[in-house]
Amino acid sequence: MMLQEDFRKEAHFDLLLNDSSAMRLILIFTLFIIPLFSTGQSNLCKTDGKIDPARDSLKFHHFQSLLSYNLANPQIQNRSVQYFPVVIHVVSRQTTNPVSEAQVLNQLDVINADFSGNGENILKLLSEFVPLLGRGEMKFCLATVDPNGQATSGITFTHTDIPNIALQSGPEGRIAVFYDQLGGKTGWDPTRYINVWIGEYGDFLGSASFPGAAPFSEEIGIVIDPQYFGSIGEAGNSGVYGRGHTLTHEMGHFFGLKHIWGKGFDANCDDSDDVPDTPNAEGPYFGCPSGQRISCNSSDMYQNFMDLTDDRCLAAFTKGQVAYMQSAIETYYPGLAVDGECATYTDSYSDWYAQLIWSYDASSNTYVIYSDEILDQVRKVEVYGVDGRLAYTNYWDDQQTHLMNLSALASGIYFVRIAGDGNKYFVRTIVLY
Repeated sequence: MMLQEDFRKEAHFDLLLNDSSAMRLILIFTLFIIPLFSTGQSNLCKTDGKIDPARDSLKFHHFQSLLSYNLANPQIQNRSVQYFPVVIHVVSRQTTNPVSEAQVLNQLDVINADFSGNGENILKLLSEFVPLLGRGEMKFCLATVDPNGQATSGITFTHTDIPNIALQSGPEGRIAVFYDQLGGKTGWDPTRYINVWIGEYGDFLGSASFPGAAPFSEEIGIVIDPQYFGSIGEAGNSGVYGRGHTLTHEMGHFFGLKHIWGKGFDANCDDSDDVPDTPNAEGPYFGCPSGQRISCNSSDMYQNFMDLTDDRCLAAFTKGQVAYMQSAIETYYPGLAVDGECATYTDSYSDWYAQLIWSYDASSNTYVIYSDEILDQVRKVEVYGVDGRLAYTNYWDDQQTHLMNLSALASGIYFVRIAGDGNKYFVRTIVLY
């Protein structure tokens, strides 16, 4: 089965729960078949045997029971916010880390907004699907303490000489990016951290291990090609998948979600993603469709994060998908969530402004303002020219980053005004070249 050039290309373990409640795991792409990538053609989606994670295990039956309960009781799904520590392992052939702290914080802002139902495309969601919108009480935070109890930035950097390291394998089929001894980076304890590796991945965007299905515990986590991590840095030039929603999609897989149409890429109405409120679809969508699209006698939710449309199109998870993920978390990752917040909150506007970091991201023609703290109030960001004319306006809510795309403005001197509650505001001068 050949994927078209604009497909969201990925390699992952695809979970199937059939009508008899049997579970089988199919490896969609064989990572060891490296010669595939020297042909110059689109990637092949190749089934490579069956992996069975003990379908009769108590853990699997517990998952089924939890899922049935959560689906039947959606009103109590959102108990309290769960915080998940994330560590970003950058494995690169560059001699210095190509992924900035701003890029990481921006990516986490994107995925947190997506999971909460407040992503950048939410207002584009077709009206017929608005009642299905799921809001996951999940927040993803950079880890602040490493496995040895030491303070950490939550970002590691490993230099490697291996091209497309996420496609290379060693003894027993172990994938190189996951191991120090194979030229990659050994992850942190997967029962305490969500490991996300950033490494060259050929023509693929990303991959994720499914709950209980990783062939080795060291390979529990997510891999993203650097071109598709966040929406600034290298991702700023990556085109239709450069808005940071690839990690949202793969995190859905990490928490057990299948593609919204089911498995494989053949047109088929007999398959399912095993989530009752996602409409049955014949297959994936690509690009960014508009209006109602029909297949399998129902309207297709092509704006779902588990479809393969462009980043500018992806908008929502459903309530059923949120229940599915929560059930997987309780069953397979019971110790992963931690108490606390993703960042320090402050109500001091002056202190918050004083520690802002300002940078310019040439790849995306974007000014990036970010903070280690979150100000517990909405701010208005405005940019004025020297003639006093307003050139840019937007709002900054409870995210750590704010991106100002000023590429439409001419070179010159501008004034950035950030106003908080009341009459408090600060002005900073910037120069565009």
